Amino acid sequence: MTETTPANIDQASFNIISHGLHGIAQEMGEKLVRSAYSTIIREARDCSTSLLDRQGRIIAQAQFCPIHMNSFGKVFEAFAKRHDLSTIRPDEGLITNDPYSGAQHLNDIILFTPVFYHGRLVAFAAALGHHIDIGGGAAGPNAGATDVYSEGLRIPLCRFDVDRDLGDGLLEQFIRINVRTPDQVMGDIYAQFASNRTGETRLIEMLDRFGEETVLGAAAELQDYSERRAREAIRAIPDGVYEGEDFVDDNGFTQTPLRVAVRITVSGDTLEIDLSGSSPQTKGIINSPLASTISAAYGALALLLGGGHIPVNDGLYRPIRNINVPHGSFLNPNQPVAVRARNSACHRVYNAIMLAMSKVVPLQVLASGHDTTNAIGMGHMGPDGYRVYMEVVGGGWGASAGADGADVVDGYVGNCSNVPVESLETDYPFMRVEEYALRRGSAGLGARRGGLGARRVYRILDDGVSFNCYSDRFRIAPWGLLGGEPGATSRFFIERGGNVMPLASKGNVPLQRGDRLIIETAGGGGYGSPQERDPSQVARDLQEGFVTAEQAARFYRTA
Repeated sequence: MTETTPANIDQASFNIISHGLHGIAQEMGEKLVRSAYSTIIREARDCSTSLLDRQGRIIAQAQFCPIHMNSFGKVFEAFAKRHDLSTIRPDEGLITNDPYSGAQHLNDIILFTPVFYHGRLVAFAAALGHHIDIGGGAAGPNAGATDVYSEGLRIPLCRFDVDRDLGDGLLEQFIRINVRTPDQVMGDIYAQFASNRTGETRLIEMLDRFGEETVLGAAAELQDYSERRAREAIRAIPDGVYEGEDFVDDNGFTQTPLRVAVRITVSGDTLEIDLSGSSPQTKGIINSPLASTISAAYGALALLLGGGHIPVNDGLYRPIRNINVPHGSFLNPNQPVAVRARNSACHRVYNAIMLAMSKVVPLQVLASGHDTTNAIGMGHMGPDGYRVYMEVVGGGWGASAGADGADVVDGYVGNCSNVPVESLETDYPFMRVEEYALRRGSAGLGARRGGLGARRVYRILDDGVSFNCYSDRFRIAPWGLLGGEPGATSRFFIERGGNVMPLASKGNVPLQRGDRLIIETAGGGGYGSPQERDPSQVARDLQEGFVTAEQAARFYRTA
């Protein structure tokens, strides 16, 4: 027996149970991915899964999308205030997508189902999936939306009876009639059910094996363990006040940048975050609901404190005494402003925290990368009904003290996977992908170079296709650290009849048969002076075409 385990459990059993709980959450996520209908979950893995105790505190969460960190806990708090969950029955569920009730944006539908053991409520299983369409003013992101109502169907904090309300019941029929792709949307919701049932089955198996008291005691200790690890990491940071800022390019309507300002106070084994210097709420879809802003801050701190090695649960957040996000800022807006593109603001929260902490723990931070959601959507009404394409195209990550930035990956708080071209062209016959490549020369150079962005070219094969997008880093380049150079900015454009038509970072544009839609995403910023880069790495960069000869001559002095 050690001081790190409850009195009724030995160390070996605690290790088995704690790793098993994480394994359950991860298996839930894999079940969701493999059961899903849409490419955004099935291939891109834009989803998260979690186990919560009966009070709604996170026990274990799968490592899918960091932006969903603690989102389950915030939504559960809202449900607990709205409904008496002590009376919930095994055949009931909880569902919502309301960003003003603890959820993220309307496309993210969250489903909770209770777990009972010998007739007693012991836990909740939860699954969150980004749904390919949720109605609204565009088949994909509605860049012109000025309120949440024009973004799509808003599901309240709904407690429902599974047998009564799904199938021919009111809940399912209400969802189906309000979305463009009802079979895909409901198919993905049923995949969330399958995920939760997997979590329920595996948790009950663990309870049968070890006993309810032992498992729930180990779950509580796992939360305490994460808290201890987080506090140890905070104690290693010198006490002080650290500040940083970064900017979203614009709101899609004006050219004015939106400021994210962070002030971090470290005191002993706790810290506080103040975002009160950030811009006020704004017109358009760029605002971030409070739950998303807090999740972004948690994600950045989890990386800084534990490098991803501290178990993600309620205990990880306990040493954070307060996150001050003034109501009415674009990081905590008033209802009913639009919030679909909240991830650009969330990435700037992450960037500002990294920049602030680079002054005191430079070996633990990353330079800026493309750091946004390059959300690429298309809609087309064909003979078989609507097809809605949605994908997140990756870009370059910022470099760090220990490594070059990763090439062509989603932004940190998103973490979506690449969708295979073969899958896209099978599901969406109105387009063809003609090129998918590294964007040569897009990386910011340094002792460690930034990651490369992507270049993707779509050929449009039919008329009546709409292009719907939101992105960022078109105007304000990803910054480097400690002498590292900035990465290249993003750009989208259409080639039509020999003409090149530049596109805005947020917009809805009709496409024509024969158009070439070209997406080029930003590269990551470098870390350290380029002249400190190992000559063998410079030679490899040139040989592989990662940097241009002109870049090498200018920054590495190879000429």
